[in-house]
Amino acid sequence: MSQQIKQPKPRTSLHGLLLVDKPSGMTSHDVVSRVRRLAGTKEVGHSGTLDPLASGLMVVLLGEATKLSSIVTEGDKAYEVQVQLGIETDTLDITGAVEKTTPVTVKKDEVVAKALALLGEMQLPIPLFSAKKIDGKKLYEYAREGEEVEIPSKSMTFWDVTYIENVEAEKENRYSFHLYCSKGSFIRSWVKLLGEQLGCGATMSGLRRTKSHDFTVNQSLGLEGLMAEKDAGTLDLSSTIVPLNEAVGGVRNIKVHGHDEVLLNNGQISHDLRSKLIVLFNPERDQWVFASSRDNKQVLAIIGLEPQVGFKIKRGFRY
Repeated sequence: MSQQIKQPKPRTSLHGLLLVDKPSGMTSHDVVSRVRRLAGTKEVGHSGTLDPLASGLMVVLLGEATKLSSIVTEGDKAYEVQVQLGIETDTLDITGAVEKTTPVTVKKDEVVAKALALLGEMQLPIPLFSAKKIDGKKLYEYAREGEEVEIPSKSMTFWDVTYIENVEAEKENRYSFHLYCSKGSFIRSWVKLLGEQLGCGATMSGLRRTKSHDFTVNQSLGLEGLMAEKDAGTLDLSSTIVPLNEAVGGVRNIKVHGHDEVLLNNGQISHDLRSKLIVLFNPERDQWVFASSRDNKQVLAIIGLEPQVGFKIKRGFRY
């Protein structure tokens, strides 16, 4: 009896970034699962988790773009945050259990002034209900199991805080702001600090990511609309994804062809390509460069310069 040989599943032809506007109430994993169905592939990742409460921009990676995850996540982010004064919760957001309530006597002018001044680099505690790992275990797992754990702090940087007026919400002591932050910063920690400085405590009651890396939420697409196009048979993701050579702004792109391209596809840098890189690469401003096919414009590799080693392929792409 002959043994049937399993054929490998065909790889996706979609390689790039899909900018999705995540609705509140959905997990980042839910978004990835939906996109997998939309794209018909398991080759899907993302460049930064959003809490279920949060809405806004999620940069979803398709196909070979998943190899860019560590690069894309390095970018700064921006958020619109709503702050509820007078309430403190265990999760530092409105979904958590209320631990303390305080009468709010502080005036609007002081709230806005304190928020606009809450800038710069600071060491803040990481929220207990977060995915940060301590000794191989996520902080929220310690919290749910009631296990004691020392809350670590980390450096977070915030800038360009602006006030967003919302008269009706402010009647209930909810204030909105837009701000920028460095990679890995927790907006909930910023909200907690603001509440402490105002003396009445605060929790995050809303959050929307407006920018991630080089992309804004205005460039993103709603999941419901994408699913409707899928059901109608009119979905064309290839026309909506950001190609690899546009996925990372400010990175130089060198065109290769012929023998240089063949060697690059085999994980090697030819002598001629090294000579071109020496001329093109500026160690003071370039962390890496893209090498793309001159014929079909596909990105073939990311090349970096390592001290005492020279030029080295950091990532190779196969289509």
